[in-house]
Amino acid sequence: MSRQANLPAGMFMVAEAGVENNGVVAADSGPGAETPVPAGGTVSADAGREDLTVFFSIGVVVDVLLVSAFLVWAVRQWRKAGK
Repeated sequence: MSRQANLPAGMFMVAEAGVENNGVVAADSGPGAETPVPAGGTVSADAGREDLTVFFSIGVVVDVLLVSAFLVWAVRQWRKAGK
């Protein structure tokens, strides 16, 4: 019996040792598995940070637009009710 069989989601996971996929070797795909290392052998600690920075920047812009639109709507409703 494998280690994954004892885990709640273990029956849905597949562990294939030494399978190459686009230059990445996946030794174990279960919980607690180590992050796959690219074929070059090194992984930067900041890998993928640029993508998150852009994602959160877009999120902040959307939030500011939504709050601004709400404030404009609220002021118009407040002025309309005051007449």
